[in-house]
Amino acid sequence: MMEEKKIREELERTLANDSSNYSKILELSSKLASFDQENVRFSVDAGVIDRLGTELVARQETAVSELVKNSYDADAIKVTLKFENSDSIGGTLYIYDDGLGMTKEQLVNGFMRISSTDKLRNPLSERYNRKRAGQKGIGRFAVQRLGEKLTITTQTLKDDFALVLTIDWNKYQGDIDLSNITNKIITVPKRKDEGTTLKIEGLKDKWTQAAIKRIYRYVSAIIQPFPLSKSEEEIEIKEKDEISTIDPGFKTVFKKLDNNKSIIIADESSMIYDHALAEIEGWIDDNGLGIYSIISKQLKIEEYGEIGSDPDNMTAPFSKLRKIRFKAYYYIYNSGLIPKMHETSIKKLAREYGGIRLYRNGFRVLPYGERKDDWLKLDASIRQRSILPVHGNINFFGFVELIDTKKVFNETSSREGLIENEALIQLQNFLYRTLITGVIKVAEIRNIKIVSGQKKEGNIYEKIEVRIKDIAHTLEALDLELEKEEGNIQVKRKRRKKIQKLKKDIEKIAELQKEETSKMLKEKSMLRVLSSVGITIGQFIHEVRDYVSSMESDVKFLLEKLRSDTVLTERLLILDKNITTFKSYTSYFDNVISQNVVRELRPIEIQNVVENFWKSIHNDAIKSDIEFSLPIRNGSYLYTRPMHPSEWSSILFNFYTNAKKAIKRTGKSGEIKIECGLEDNNMFLEFSDTGDGISKENEEKIFEEFFTTTSPNALEEIDESNEITGTGLGLKIVKDIVTSYRGCIQVVSPKENFNTCIRIEIPKAADKELDDYGL
Repeated sequence: MMEEKKIREELERTLANDSSNYSKILELSSKLASFDQENVRFSVDAGVIDRLGTELVARQETAVSELVKNSYDADAIKVTLKFENSDSIGGTLYIYDDGLGMTKEQLVNGFMRISSTDKLRNPLSERYNRKRAGQKGIGRFAVQRLGEKLTITTQTLKDDFALVLTIDWNKYQGDIDLSNITNKIITVPKRKDEGTTLKIEGLKDKWTQAAIKRIYRYVSAIIQPFPLSKSEEEIEIKEKDEISTIDPGFKTVFKKLDNNKSIIIADESSMIYDHALAEIEGWIDDNGLGIYSIISKQLKIEEYGEIGSDPDNMTAPFSKLRKIRFKAYYYIYNSGLIPKMHETSIKKLAREYGGIRLYRNGFRVLPYGERKDDWLKLDASIRQRSILPVHGNINFFGFVELIDTKKVFNETSSREGLIENEALIQLQNFLYRTLITGVIKVAEIRNIKIVSGQKKEGNIYEKIEVRIKDIAHTLEALDLELEKEEGNIQVKRKRRKKIQKLKKDIEKIAELQKEETSKMLKEKSMLRVLSSVGITIGQFIHEVRDYVSSMESDVKFLLEKLRSDTVLTERLLILDKNITTFKSYTSYFDNVISQNVVRELRPIEIQNVVENFWKSIHNDAIKSDIEFSLPIRNGSYLYTRPMHPSEWSSILFNFYTNAKKAIKRTGKSGEIKIECGLEDNNMFLEFSDTGDGISKENEEKIFEEFFTTTSPNALEEIDESNEITGTGLGLKIVKDIVTSYRGCIQVVSPKENFNTCIRIEIPKAADKELDDYGL
């Protein structure tokens, strides 16, 4: 009771003499509440901040992406990330955006309030009505995951000052009540009209140029590929007595400060658009006349022309189209026209986000431009092969902007697409024909065959006139057109029967093609399996040399010293241990070979495979002075999509032998660590080692065929060295295995105390696949 009385008296003195010392008042009130014998209250330990940061945002890529998403949700047009002194731990990250900024109330009740419901209550952003991209309440933990100290500077249009809040995450240790930790907030003169700057000091990870590029790819899913309207232009649309502003798009720029020089590492132009083969633009003016432009610096094309509603009269206006604009970037893959280091990432983005998206009065209209949506019949046109140069959705990134104040285009009641009317048909017609005009112009300059039957005159294809028809690519569309025709009912019936028969014939052909494709894929899979086993056996032969040499030495020694009982027992024990290790080692390869009698692919429990590998290899690791602990499991039931078991043997053994060589080059003892788990519907495996690391310039090269750092200079050197020589095929085959299952492999930022980490992601097995195999 005496202690309670002292606290009461101290609280009274503080209220009387220091009433603005809210931290002290809160602390004393909390202590006083602990004497309440009848009521109990929840309290929060400050250490929860660190635990939540680690658990909710395990990867540095996820942490940065959440902060970029917060800028997007704040209606920023541009966000810039600048990494300073980031080649080693302890650097600084600046994140600048030109979004709406935060008022003091939003800062206190939003950012500083754990589990705030703002994004649940307001699913669309304030200015551009963007669908919120960030996860609820993850941003603050992302900052804590990245660095030790945060300084937020933020200002809004309506305020004439900026707010600065500093948070030292080291204060948030265990055994301290969360509510008793204070963070200073002050007002300063505005730095700009609106926007927020985050300064994150004491970075917990290294950030190389390659790692920063990977972050760009990671966050690109939320980035509108390019704004059609200029960022400084605001177009206001009067609709339902409300003023809405067109979203000008969202741009991210990643910079790195090296030797006081700021270098742009990645933005949408350097990563994607600078590498387009051609830019195709189209406009419909106020009179309905279609105009196009085709620009290609690489092919030296700069052409302008007209697109009319009648394919035979390019000056015929479109009756239903006004104030329409679109732009598309055109790409041709596997032709040497895109730098190899960028081609893979661009193609990967195109598979997910390629095509032509549609915006009406500033708002995205779904499903146009979504994956597998072929609203312009580009993919259907590819299948039909009436135009031979590539022009599928994967070959374009583009947007259409409709300024539709007169409501010529209207969305369906379900909000899925626009109502089918004459205006939409004309729009599809204009877009398709403009894109194909650009594609044909590029093909002509490249001397590529445009239509079947086109002949060569010397080394150049003959010039032909290609009439780009209105959209009618499918049998269904043709059928609808025939229904509209007038004529005898009997004639219509006969025509319909012929079309139905044609449909059935095509379905049969498609089914046969599917069967042949399935057979080809199985054969290709087995060829890959056999090649991976060959590489594994090649590695094994080199590994065995050490064991055979050791056993031969021991046998020779025993023959010479058979009578020397003092050392005989010791050498016999060494021999016995070598033979035991050798048997364990060879049994692994015996198992790899025996697996090849199995032709069936099945879901693989990745952790079981890894643990079996570890059991066979860890004795060899001990012999090589490498610490190799039991692999870490994150989660259970870690089944990948159906694979061949020997493929995992090849993957793991390649990683192991590469790590072993890298550790040997350091001249020190080493450590290997494997971690498996499930993240975003993908099974992942991370293989880390303490070897001499991978240089920045080689992080992407190591997966190329014949790239190796361990090949001997001459044939005679092979026999003089016990080191495993590199063919430059191992990691290439590993990459081929992983990508064939729609997975990905990359060098990621190393974990603490390690120098290299390679991460594999393979899609998890679908429920049907697990059911099919009784798993």
